[in-house]
Amino acid sequence: MTKISDTQAIVLSAAAQREDRIALPLPDSLRGGAAAKVVGAMIAKGFLQEVDADMRKGEPVWRETGDGHGVTLVATDAGLAAIGIEPEDAKAAPAG
Repeated sequence: MTKISDTQAIVLSAAAQREDRIALPLPDSLRGGAAAKVVGAMIAKGFLQEVDADMRKGEPVWRETGDGHGVTLVATDAGLAAIGIEPEDAKAAPAG
């Protein structure tokens, strides 16, 4: 298993509990520059991915793109693996 911080584990664990894997909202203790630093590191490691937020569904927005759209954060398969969770689609794959 990849070495991750306690904060990264909390973010990924919360996302893993959601069907859509959205990693927002971040923990209350993680705000401002600290949030940007942690999220940036997690994106760089491939644990989180920025995706277009579906505003009609009310998905939380991590940042605005400047053109009236926003992006949200989603845990990747690598992010789930980092906390010891096998992605659902891998579980459903046939064994032979």
